Amino acid sequence: MDKGNHINLIFISFTIILITLLLLLKIYLSNNIYLISRDIQKISSKIEALKEEQKILKLKVEKLKYKNSIADPLFNYKIKKDESKEYQDVKEESTP
Repeated sequence: MDKGNHINLIFISFTIILITLLLLLKIYLSNNIYLISRDIQKISSKIEALKEEQKILKLKVEKLKYKNSIADPLFNYKIKKDESKEYQDVKEESTP
């Protein structure tokens, strides 16, 4: 075999190996990007579901607060009176 043909064969072999490695690297990276984006989508959907659940729970808490204030106004009046008394006590203590 001619020396020039031998060098060309080595160069072609090296080029094929390099192209194959680059393609494998591209496939690996594309696959990882796909898997990560799929995980991100799952987490995003969970976040949206939790935000909706939080809104529902806040509405339920507000309904319970309203129901409690309607059901027992005397109790709420006592609490507000006690809170205002504590505020006045603290205010009197802080003034010289």
